[in-house]
Amino acid sequence: MLRTRVITAAVLLPLTVAAVWYLPVTGFALAWGAVILLGAWEWAAFFDPATPAARSVFVVLVAAALYGVWSLATHGWGPQIDQWLVWPVAVWWLVLGVLCRSLPETLLRVSPPPFVRALGGIFVLTTSWALLCSLRVNFGAIAVLYLLVLVWLADSAAYFAGRRWGKNKLAPLISPGKTIEGLDGALLAGALLAAGFAYLYGPFFEELKEFDVMAAADFVILTLVTVLFSVCGDLFESLMKRWQGVKDSGGLLPGHGGVLDRIDSLLAATPILYAGLMARIFLS
Repeated sequence: MLRTRVITAAVLLPLTVAAVWYLPVTGFALAWGAVILLGAWEWAAFFDPATPAARSVFVVLVAAALYGVWSLATHGWGPQIDQWLVWPVAVWWLVLGVLCRSLPETLLRVSPPPFVRALGGIFVLTTSWALLCSLRVNFGAIAVLYLLVLVWLADSAAYFAGRRWGKNKLAPLISPGKTIEGLDGALLAGALLAAGFAYLYGPFFEELKEFDVMAAADFVILTLVTVLFSVCGDLFESLMKRWQGVKDSGGLLPGHGGVLDRIDSLLAATPILYAGLMARIFLS
């Protein structure tokens, strides 16, 4: 299993880095949009009944939402779009994370009907697509790569720390495999990555003439909050699996499950990192 995961990651990693670094903004938006639509197909598997027709309709609806946001952003509303989206999305993930941690039994009992799951899927997938594209536009490819590396590193650190030291469950009713020790490992890995990045490149993706301890500390804190929210994305997908009684969202990626299994943390982490970077601009 681990070998298959490593092989799949070794194939996807260079393709992802190349897409982020070399594609122009439009090309990146299309590539990320294709990933989102694959995720939409898998999201629709959580409907009941999850027929091919229902899943196809949902993918079309998500594609229409992506096109609508893109049209607004390219017709003079670009700066307003991200400001409208980022804060409601951040609140969504905050509330969801608190509920998953404090009221898991209630969440498991309350299984939303298909149309509510569809609306939630359109909201989460569309806003995450828009905000990652905004991150690429406003902070550059280096910001997107940092976010991707952060999510991958935190996920891997949580996995290995949880296997080695995990004893206390984080949310056992929703995701039995996640532990508090695994979360601690993810936070430690995120802090080290943020500190190293701040030292080498300057906090908040800006070149500094000299190392700024306070700015670096702010960046580390933002990174830690982003890691915490990335766990919310993972827990939310686990919750939907529990509602539907399935193990993986799909089987497209050998050893990793489906596309949603790979981007669930990214969906929640993106708006948090973007909100923090935008808040720094407003407050500076």
